[in-house]
Amino acid sequence: MWAVAFSLLAVVAATPKGPTAVLSVDDVTPVVGQIVHFDASGSVPHDQGKGRIVSYEFDFGDGNHTREQSSPFASHAYSLVGPKRATVDVEDARGNEGSASVRIDVQPKSPPTGAPDLRPSSASTIPAQPIEGQIAIVSITLANHGNATAEGATIDVTDQRPNGTVVSIGTASLSAPLEPEASVVVYSPTFVAIEVGNHTLHIAVGNVTPAETDVEDNTLTIGMTVLPVTGPPPGGVPDLAPESAVTIPTQPVEGEIVSLSIRVANRGSVAADAALIDISDVRPNGTIVPIGTSVLSTPLGLGDSVVVDSPSFVAAGVGDHQLQIDIRSVTPAETDVEDNSLTISMTVLPAKGPPPPNEGGFSLDTALLAGGLAAAAVAAVLVATWLLLTPRETGPLEPPPPEPPDDSPPPIRPP
Repeated sequence: MWAVAFSLLAVVAATPKGPTAVLSVDDVTPVVGQIVHFDASGSVPHDQGKGRIVSYEFDFGDGNHTREQSSPFASHAYSLVGPKRATVDVEDARGNEGSASVRIDVQPKSPPTGAPDLRPSSASTIPAQPIEGQIAIVSITLANHGNATAEGATIDVTDQRPNGTVVSIGTASLSAPLEPEASVVVYSPTFVAIEVGNHTLHIAVGNVTPAETDVEDNTLTIGMTVLPVTGPPPGGVPDLAPESAVTIPTQPVEGEIVSLSIRVANRGSVAADAALIDISDVRPNGTIVPIGTSVLSTPLGLGDSVVVDSPSFVAAGVGDHQLQIDIRSVTPAETDVEDNSLTISMTVLPAKGPPPPNEGGFSLDTALLAGGLAAAAVAAVLVATWLLLTPRETGPLEPPPPEPPDDSPPPIRPP
């Protein structure tokens, strides 16, 4: 029994230990929306050989987490108030794991002390003078002249046509908070330029959060001239084509924010002054979801290319997606539109849940290894004990061989 006990102790002592995880944060009481920085660089490996730490995985405790990464650092902003338990799982080259966690209490934002004051400081149409029947969009520069951040707002755009009819173009939204003395460009919904002549576009800012106290500068009026349809210009026409596109990240996890980087080239004979790029997502179940519209707002010369970013979107639906890219409303108008579309594939991966907790301090692989070695040691001790205690069969006794004769001379006696 003592031999068995010593054998088990030797097996446990020889079993490789897992890494010791350490997790720290720069602020354990952040406010909603504040970026929290996580640091697991203090984690200790078992040794510098195969016991070195090779991956870190962070779970922020609010349903969001990272994939396995080589960096011990991560950052995250919480959107809901309340206590959270953030965890890091570290893994070494042997597959042994360790984990550590920290409690984070997310606090509500302090109420604002002032009020925002949003103003549409300038606006223009793209293209500047659309042709009748052409798709156009309004680019609006929105500035905050108040002393508090504007968390949200709506921008309504209407078109008063030459005959006096007022038609709603649509409503845009402030997509991100706008701090005092800052400005941002907001695009209206796209619309069709109908009726040749001089139009009046009316822009009105409303539903500002927190509420404004000064609303006298919330409107702006600009002019737009719609030209009649004519033939191609004598110098030639542009020919825009989406040559390539990639998603960032390449294979997003479901629920992750994605953006699309699109390279647009001009294969025509004159520069393109403006264009719109529509992006949509054909999901694995066949549903087509619009992602949004990007704007080519600077001229693109003959033979040149430019990278345009799509609006960001959420990867929804695990499986293979098809992203459709279409260029339209090119100014001057194109004559060749056969190469105005591009389709690329995007694979959305399932979200990986956190590993099961390991309360005993050993991983499943370590426990199996220790159990196997212990069983082998016990078997070896039992076999040795059986060999020592089993009696051997005795044969008949034989007399010892006779001693050889004594041929030494007799001793010499004294006289």
